[in-house]
Amino acid sequence: MKLGRVVGTVTSTINVPVYDDRKLLLCDLVAPDGSPVDGYLIAVDTVGAGAGETVLLMDEGNSARQILGAAEAPVRALIVGIVDVVEVAPGEGRAAPSAGAATGRPTRSGAVSKPGPRPAHQAAKAEEPTRRARRRRLA
Repeated sequence: MKLGRVVGTVTSTINVPVYDDRKLLLCDLVAPDGSPVDGYLIAVDTVGAGAGETVLLMDEGNSARQILGAAEAPVRALIVGIVDVVEVAPGEGRAAPSAGAATGRPTRSGAVSKPGPRPAHQAAKAEEPTRRARRRRLA
């Protein structure tokens, strides 16, 4: 499941019958704190969401088809809830990083994100020789 914010509608005049009488909404993905993250989904609205609302998105095709009761439908994403509040306990969990956060690639806003320093346990592990390297030294 993902969090998103409804930013618009998608209109299709020619489509498969499963989309008849169903609203398609364009949703930008957001982090738990509400900040935008890279990506968007076009989702079938099952709850009557509107523009600007934060929604709960199901982005799993098989589950989406089960909810719609249409096993062969070409559906991947559904809006399954309207979010009132997201609470993250202090020190617990963290916001999902944007797609470019770990790679130094430009994010959606155009800013280049850089990876932060490694935690101490990861930095020490990176300096240890691998098992294969140790075997080569012994041979």
